[in-house]
Amino acid sequence: MSQDIQYAKMLGFMDEDMISDAEDDSVDIDGIFGYVCCICDDGGDLFCEGRCLRSFHATVEAGVGSGCRSLGFMRGAVDVMSTFLCRNCKFKQHQCYACGELGSSDKSLDAKVFPCASAICGRFYHPRCVAKLLCQNNRESAEELEEKISLGDYFTCPVHKCSVCQEGENKKVHELQLAVCMRCPQSYHRKCLPREIAFEEKGGKFGEGRSIQRAWDDLLPNRILIYCTKHAINSYTGSATRDHIKFPEFEERKRKQALEELVARRKAPSKLRNDSYEELCRGRTVPMVSKPKQKPVSKQEQRPSFSVNHENPDVLSVDSERRVLDLMEKAASSLTLEDVIHKHPIPTTHAYSSKFFVNKKMLLGKVEGSTEAVRTALQKLENGCSTEDAEAVCERDVLHQIFMWKKKLHVYLAPFLNATRYTSFGRHFTKVEKLEQIVDRLHWYVQPGDMIVDFSCGSNDFSILMSKKLEQTGKNCLYKNYDLFQPENDFNFEKKDWMTVKREELQKGGPLIIGLNPPFGVKAALANKFIDKALEFEPKLLILIVPPETQRLDRKKSPYELIWEDDRLLSGKSFYLPGSVDVDNKQIDQWNLISPPLYLWSRRDRAAEHKAIAQMHGHSFGR
Repeated sequence: MSQDIQYAKMLGFMDEDMISDAEDDSVDIDGIFGYVCCICDDGGDLFCEGRCLRSFHATVEAGVGSGCRSLGFMRGAVDVMSTFLCRNCKFKQHQCYACGELGSSDKSLDAKVFPCASAICGRFYHPRCVAKLLCQNNRESAEELEEKISLGDYFTCPVHKCSVCQEGENKKVHELQLAVCMRCPQSYHRKCLPREIAFEEKGGKFGEGRSIQRAWDDLLPNRILIYCTKHAINSYTGSATRDHIKFPEFEERKRKQALEELVARRKAPSKLRNDSYEELCRGRTVPMVSKPKQKPVSKQEQRPSFSVNHENPDVLSVDSERRVLDLMEKAASSLTLEDVIHKHPIPTTHAYSSKFFVNKKMLLGKVEGSTEAVRTALQKLENGCSTEDAEAVCERDVLHQIFMWKKKLHVYLAPFLNATRYTSFGRHFTKVEKLEQIVDRLHWYVQPGDMIVDFSCGSNDFSILMSKKLEQTGKNCLYKNYDLFQPENDFNFEKKDWMTVKREELQKGGPLIIGLNPPFGVKAALANKFIDKALEFEPKLLILIVPPETQRLDRKKSPYELIWEDDRLLSGKSFYLPGSVDVDNKQIDQWNLISPPLYLWSRRDRAAEHKAIAQMHGHSFGR
């Protein structure tokens, strides 16, 4: 995806403003896909994760307001669904949006219907049906296009162009927004919309000038929802008839039948054969060698025999191929998302943060369709097509959305992507020489019997340096060091997620000094979580290396007082990437563009004491 994005920038298909806009968390452009129940065309909050990009009313209760028959699920079943695939996507049997007939969309089993290349479409077509629509006045071109689509070429369906002027849509220009029929591939610009497709009902019940409402604003993002004049309007529901959706009824039987037909249609075996193999197939001419007697095989040891196709040993029989497919399905069903999560637990900082959890609307079908659309748009640009043609497949809002997805996935997957390289999930470790300077300043505030807690210890250098320094000054202290992975030096180390440490494990309100260098996260979100957890123990001091945007402790519910802040100590190459080396086998340093300050915060009842120590040793207040 990253390579496609970089290439798109080279071709002028996107710009830096698009990237910077996507970095804005306040922008929610997920609505570009437009969700209305595909049964009743109103509402619908159960989203299919497949390629159809449709939504449904899941329960009868949910569909009452619009008179929708819904999918008929029980609410309890919907609540426990981790993912949902409609029966069309589950069995890869989709309706052609032109003729309405079901067809296989499974490319591995000779697909009959193919999806529109537009990232936000989700409609499927028979190659012949869509070719006739796209080349209405040219039979030869239609046949050529039909063949290309059958062979896998991408196409953009008629929904994305006005049926009157044949121009594409521009959602930013009001008059060039499209009115899309919910029953057939018919669309119009606002300015080209026929009068018969009215936004409100007019005239008497039986008058000649009566018009029926066929168009609705504000149901689709920057589009109009319509029923064109080909479809009768039901006076009770106010919509077109709702018998247009077809789900496959005998899915498994049809799938197996398609498999058998595919095997039967395979080409005849090649005549180029090995002579010795032909002899064996026709009959043995070599004297049989007597086999040594074998011990009887018990029934438990017997294995099912597989038929061998002697005409062509490279072709599996139908039974054998079905067994292989059944094994593949069994293996696929045995590995679930729950199994992966159980074996690879997510740190609580990621697991319980809605900000960093993958958006529920980030569905697989949307991601797959969007990435395919980007590649198709790039191919069009490479072949000399205009930017407008490329945008018909992948509009700019889709590129915005892809950047948003990439950002969310990068944060959400950080524990898995970085686990083998970073002890603390992407955090840059502080160099030892910088830690020594911090220890030289901090030890004045430590008293005998204090407990020093490093809540994200990384390589575990800080506590070791503190221990040596305090021993030199005659102070005996306790130490606790937490992290998710084992460091080489296990000095008072406990392999544990800081967010799971309980109050009884550390003496609440006691002589605690907590902190140092937590993982930062986007906009300091993870740093804030580590600090909030530390404040539960009411430590007397917090020593922190955190980014400037971190929430200040004097603005917390139980505020702390700032003893001093140093925004210059950690400038330049003060950090390194753990486990990373360059071509010369030297550790890779990290240069800070924005230096994280070093803070010392005190609990209010001890603040006067700590400020006096700071003044005595020349530690500046504030900046």
